[in-house]
Amino acid sequence: MSKQAAVKFRRELDSLFQKRTFWLKKAVDRDLKTKTPVFNRKERKKAIKRLQDLATECLAKDLAVKEFKNTIGKKKQWHAKKGKGWSRKKKKLHFNRWFSKHILFQNCIYIFWSRKRAIYVGRTIKGKGRPQSHFVKYWFGSVTRIDVFSTSRASEVPKLECLAIHTFNPKHNSIRGSIPKWAKKCPVCEVHKKISAELRRIFSLR
Repeated sequence: MSKQAAVKFRRELDSLFQKRTFWLKKAVDRDLKTKTPVFNRKERKKAIKRLQDLATECLAKDLAVKEFKNTIGKKKQWHAKKGKGWSRKKKKLHFNRWFSKHILFQNCIYIFWSRKRAIYVGRTIKGKGRPQSHFVKYWFGSVTRIDVFSTSRASEVPKLECLAIHTFNPKHNSIRGSIPKWAKKCPVCEVHKKISAELRRIFSLR
């Protein structure tokens, strides 16, 4: 998939260059009858977004695997459908006991899954914002398991959360979590910034 995305990225970049420079070809070749393609700030913005999405597809999984391998202390899974009771209250009580027993660090990210589909990615920094706070959400009824990745380093948590969102594209993360100044930066977001800055510089408009 990442190779296909890389090919699409190159094609998209070539197409953007062709659109931006077409007026030069037409200025020199008066016999060129093709209509000049539209290229304005709106089109440039759309192209930047498409290239950022393709870059995410190319990079996110590999970067996430690398960062998680270097940072995560423990990965644990809690299954919501196996002998945990039917009510959310009982599931929450069971999860609280499980979390206290198995999660050693106060810093972690967690992923709610509905079978093979990621539903929500969240984070806990220094014990604040634990997964069980989401048991009241309307989408919790479809959750089949929760993955919890814990680390001793609080500065890594926002980066890992952001990478997980890029990688798994969870259904209910409408807003990506903020990254404090003291935290490590998400490498995918850094690539997004470079793509935007470079394309705005190369394809500048008056």
